[in-house]
Amino acid sequence: MNTTAANVLKILSQTEMSIEDMHLYLKVEKNAILKTISQINDFLESIDLPKIEKKEDIFYLPLTKKQWEILFDNFNVLTVEERVDYLYIKFIAYGFLNLEREKEILELSRSTILRCFQSVKDEFSKNGTRYEYLHGKGLLITELSLTDKKNFHRKLMKLFIEEDILVPPLKSLLVDIKKFDTKTRLSQIYPILKFSNISVNYFLLSFLYSLEICSEIFEESLFRNESYIETKEFNHIKSLINKYGRDFNPKYKDELTFFLTTLILDYYFLDKDNKVKTLKFLHILKTEFKISNLNSELEDMLFHNIYLALFKFKNNIVDFKNTYFNENEKVLLDKLDFISKKHSYEFFLADKFSIVFALKRALIEDNFNNIKNVLFLFNEINANHYTLFKKSLTRLAPDIKFDLEASFFHKKNILRNFDEYDLVISDEKINHNVFVIDFYCNSKVQNILEEKAFCLGVNKFYKE
Repeated sequence: MNTTAANVLKILSQTEMSIEDMHLYLKVEKNAILKTISQINDFLESIDLPKIEKKEDIFYLPLTKKQWEILFDNFNVLTVEERVDYLYIKFIAYGFLNLEREKEILELSRSTILRCFQSVKDEFSKNGTRYEYLHGKGLLITELSLTDKKNFHRKLMKLFIEEDILVPPLKSLLVDIKKFDTKTRLSQIYPILKFSNISVNYFLLSFLYSLEICSEIFEESLFRNESYIETKEFNHIKSLINKYGRDFNPKYKDELTFFLTTLILDYYFLDKDNKVKTLKFLHILKTEFKISNLNSELEDMLFHNIYLALFKFKNNIVDFKNTYFNENEKVLLDKLDFISKKHSYEFFLADKFSIVFALKRALIEDNFNNIKNVLFLFNEINANHYTLFKKSLTRLAPDIKFDLEASFFHKKNILRNFDEYDLVISDEKINHNVFVIDFYCNSKVQNILEEKAFCLGVNKFYKE
């Protein structure tokens, strides 16, 4: 089996997915993916595991956690990128590499391992890392650049993110270079983050696990900043680390304290170039999507989603998600793709979804005030209903004028024209412009109002 098989299994270990979406993620022809799925099923059958199944257009692999472990313990195929990362990480972690030995471990031909190492060699050359050949022994790093230290950190992140589904060579590599149990570290790091009011997610946790390995390997600190030492944030975090991370080695304690302080005081400091690119693209999106009144919370969300999307693409950290875009969301996606291509920005599909979601919220907020008059038409209505609805709706959207009428009037042609209303909501389908709900409740009305605001925002782009 090949790289496509490895990637299909990665996808199905995280989610279920259609061939169409796999094609978008993997940039591989659909027929080739179908052929690969057939090959994977033959392999699964050979190790007595359930096969990939299909329900309508969606493929999924119904394995238990234990069965997934068995699968990846028996699956020894690395993608081209994983081979390069393996050599890169191992070379830096140990400062030494014997390609003949690695050729045997990875079960590769001499020509293949040399092609993979050429990528490592090119990266080192570009970043200023130097190594020498020791006759009959292997390669020895003599000078490691700061850039390669940072890249090493980020490549390690990917191993932690995929720790449960790593194939044997990568799993063995991670086990060999980390000196802690990941679950134990999670139980220690979680309260530190919680009581520092730092959002906890797998992305950050993987970053912190990798940071511990870096603190052991590198003499130089990646995040030390003397100006933080006297801040209350630094001292608060230091006390939390001393409390919950008593067995952390002193160097990791120090590095973790500086990094988390940096995270609190300037979240996006860890990649300044990325921050500049994010700010630029955020401005482009606000202009192109005609978003004029973006509140600070939504702007932070959009900034955060763009920042992480750029960081993940730059470091090839992929989330496989079964994304679904409705018709209006696809308009945003198409426009996002056009703008991204125009300005030379690239994102993975799942990260586009997160950006589209933030843009959708922004368009809703930006266009909600354009809804001025709303009419409710219901089959049964009385004075009590009217009073209760009015009070409830006023609390829900105080700036919107709501009218409530019996749909009987419409059927008798007493209400002939809805033009004065921006939105009509009814418990039956009177015409194609009417939003239908089975019964009144605030959450349903809120969703309809937001969908209408979103439509108003999207309508600006249909003619473009």
